[in-house]
This record gives sequence, structure tokens and C-alpha cells, in this order.
Amino acid sequence: MKRQPALIVLGMLILTVLPGLLTACSRSRPLATNPSLHTQEKLQAVDHWDNIADTVAMRVQKSLEDRRDLINKPIYIQPPNDRAFSMAFYDLLRTRLVSRGMQVSDKREADSLMLNYSVQTVLHDSSANWTPSLAALGIAVVNSVTGSFTTRSDHEIIINSDMVYKNRYVMHLSTVCYIDDKEWPMYISPESFDPNGAQTRTVRLVDR
Repeated sequence: MKRQPALIVLGMLILTVLPGLLTACSRSRPLATNPSLHTQEKLQAVDHWDNIADTVAMRVQKSLEDRRDLINKPIYIQPPNDRAFSMAFYDLLRTRLVSRGMQVSDKREADSLMLNYSVQTVLHDSSANWTPSLAALGIAVVNSVTGSFTTRSDHEIIINSDMVYKNRYVMHLSTVCYIDDKEWPMYISPESFDPNGAQTRTVRLVDR
């Protein structure tokens, strides 16, 4: 019986303090969580570059269908830099555009639509500890069984494509992919910047 007053006091104390704690929690920053697991393509063949070129051509065609005033104007693709990807992508993109019936000019004309593309690389810090989740391990097993297993990479690229007419964007597309670590020079120059061609740069990310 002597414990009853103490329990009452404790209960009143909890009721008094609890709202303040809940208010403080509601004002704190959200807890950090990992994004939901999903897949991302890894470029390992020229055929994969061709698939991206076809996607860009499809978006260009859709953009012109939405802008009937531009549909008959010539498309001029900015010349590539000296990287293997840039030179190959230039020809693959021209092939895909022409095969879809679009007008592609060899030289820039006064009323041309300007089609540009550039590559940005992102390098992750491989020295950081990396522990795969069970879900990630499960996906790796499934992919190895189906023959599509691929290794982890510390390099990602962002392929940005845009079409401009009179200083206005008509189309803009960004494609994110993994690449093999040893193949990054195929995408950007070791000097990492070409002042006369497409702007390319490397961004280094460090896990903390």
C-alpha cells in the first residue's frame, strides 16, 4: 500500500516529461537510412553504348514531335573529343538519328538544333569498408545463375545529352551507369578536361 503514492508520483512525472520528449524528437533531424536496393547497368561493350545512343535518339524524336515547329530543322551534333567513347558515341548517335528519319547536318547551319553530350565520372573511395546486405548477396547469386553476374565497380559515369535551339533547351537527358575501373580513360582524358571539346570532369566521393 505504501508503494501507491510513489507510483502515482512516477506516473504524473512521466505524463509531464513525455510531451516534452516527443516534441524534442519531432524537431530533431530525420534518421539516416540507405536507399531501397535497386539495380544499375554497367557498361561493358560497345553494344551498350549503342543502346544509350538509341535512347537519346528516341528522346530527340519525341521532343521534336512535341515541337512541330522544329521537326524539319537540321540537327547538328557537336564534334567529339579524342576519347574512345566520345568518338564512337558520335557515330552511333548519328546512325540512330538518321535511321529514325531525322535530318542530321554534317556542318552547322544558321537554323540548326544543337545536340550536345558530355561525360562526367564519379570515383568512389574503394578503401572504405563495404559490407553487402543479404539482399545484395541474393541478387548477386541470382544474376550469376542467369549469366548476368558482374563485379562491383568504384567508377560511375553520368552521360548528359541535351538539344538546344536559340539558347533554349528542347531536350535534356542524363544517364547513370557503372563502368569497369580500368576503363575510365575510355570515357575521359587523363588530363580530365578538354577546353575545345565536350566538358568532362571527374568527381571523387569519399565515404565517411
